[in-house]
Amino acid sequence: MKKILIILFFLLFIARPSFSQYSIGVSPSIIDLGTIEPGNTQRVKFYIVSPSNEEILVNLKEEPGSLDFILSRYPQTISNYSEEDASKWVRYFSNPVVLKPQLEPLNTPIGKVSNWREIEFLLSIPKNAEPGYHSFAILPEPQFVSQARGQVSVGIVALTKVNVIFRIPGEVLRKGEILEVLGEGNKVKVYFKNTGNVSMSVRINGEIYDGNNTYSFSSPISIVKPDEMKEFIAFLPKDFEGSYEAKIFADYTSEKIEKKLIINFAYKPVQIQKPIDFSFLIYLLIGIIIIILAKWFYEKV
Repeated sequence: MKKILIILFFLLFIARPSFSQYSIGVSPSIIDLGTIEPGNTQRVKFYIVSPSNEEILVNLKEEPGSLDFILSRYPQTISNYSEEDASKWVRYFSNPVVLKPQLEPLNTPIGKVSNWREIEFLLSIPKNAEPGYHSFAILPEPQFVSQARGQVSVGIVALTKVNVIFRIPGEVLRKGEILEVLGEGNKVKVYFKNTGNVSMSVRINGEIYDGNNTYSFSSPISIVKPDEMKEFIAFLPKDFEGSYEAKIFADYTSEKIEKKLIINFAYKPVQIQKPIDFSFLIYLLIGIIIIILAKWFYEKV
């Protein structure tokens, strides 16, 4: 019995899932492709690297461009920046890919790395692409690690994405207009129109003045395409009724426009709950009583 327990313990130790932690990086971390004409396709390459000595299956995940990246690394381009989703224009030659140690190490800014792989993809610019600077990112995500011993659980220490930036020729107009503002109870509805020629992320902020009290509100951020009108909804801490002075701001990073106006809050009728109709239950109960009485009468007879 003791031998059997020892064998079972040994088998469980061999078969148990092992846990490994990995960091995956890219080289270079920023790729500037310069100017690309609409309708053109460009072949791009970079490297994924890891300090690990094991094989890693890596999924390449493209992401839309980040305003934080632009503001931190290319702030001078914001007035000529389009927030059109350029990640949709990426096509990989292979995805996922296996990252494994190579015979020849790769020289990177942080030193030589033996576990690396070259990644190539195509960037195809549509003929109707918006003008201006565009960006997107590619994030390498590990899926599975090949090991000789059992199943492997992957713990991610750090992942680094590669940011790609390029410019499409043409004049860029980043501008918009607050068309209308409506109030209803504790909601403010703001209708904003993009009157420029590039997509922009927009947030609506505002203040309502009620005597000596000021109530602020803010909407979620939303992408508005050229010539598109979008409704933004923001919430107030209480219900309003009547007319109030207000100030509305539309912030699309490169500019912030302001509009002073009177917001008319429509009367919000109170929903009166209808009384529950018990007539059906009453008829049902009467029917049951009649059946019981009829059965009792029949048995007596």
